[in-house]
Amino acid sequence: MEENNINNNELNQEIEENVQVSEEKITETIPTIPAEQKQKTKGRNYISICAIGISLIAIALSLFNMIGGKSCENEDTNTKKVAKTIQKGDLKVAYINTDTILAKYDMAIEMQKALEAKQKQAESSLKSAQASLEKDYADYMKNGDKLTLTQQKEKEKSLQQRMQNLQQMPAKLQQDLQQEQMAQNKKLLDAVYAFVKDYNAKHDKYNIILSRSYSNSPTLYMDEGMEITDEIVKGLNEEYKEYKKK
Repeated sequence: MEENNINNNELNQEIEENVQVSEEKITETIPTIPAEQKQKTKGRNYISICAIGISLIAIALSLFNMIGGKSCENEDTNTKKVAKTIQKGDLKVAYINTDTILAKYDMAIEMQKALEAKQKQAESSLKSAQASLEKDYADYMKNGDKLTLTQQKEKEKSLQQRMQNLQQMPAKLQQDLQQEQMAQNKKLLDAVYAFVKDYNAKHDKYNIILSRSYSNSPTLYMDEGMEITDEIVKGLNEEYKEYKKK
């Protein structure tokens, strides 16, 4: 028992080091959680919900900027095909506030809530794995002498493997969340771009539709009379409502 048993202090220290490494890996890319939550989790940092919310908005805004670019690109292509010439004074331009789209489009709101729920589930999984390992280790130290030498070696090997898995777990959870986040962002962008294209085709209104946000805009100033955000949001939500009924 003395030769094969895991040294209490050494394993305790190894568990704490693995947990610390796990936390450091997460905090490299994720904001620190509030002090109140830190107290509840006894000082351990788990994957922050803010990461998904902030990343979702940041990436979606970046992707939304493609709307203006794609619109111009399609316009150039169409111009070449039909040899259409825009005379002076005929150019019709509008813009959409993408901050408002993200705040009021039901699909975007539901996506963010779903990602936050998955984030909380990841936090819970990591916390449970840590608690389970600590509990099983404490139990082994208390009752390990009742096991045979072979059973002791198997238990020690199992604990060591679980510690390695715990160290790798945060990176795996983060990767899964990022992949889900990218898929949702693409789905959101595709939905908005397809609707805007269809909207303009039906109304035959504008030659160019730009995107605008608080942090990133292709222009320094746009007349508010050119904004069509409200009607786009209304149309998007009506379309999404019908989509959910199917």
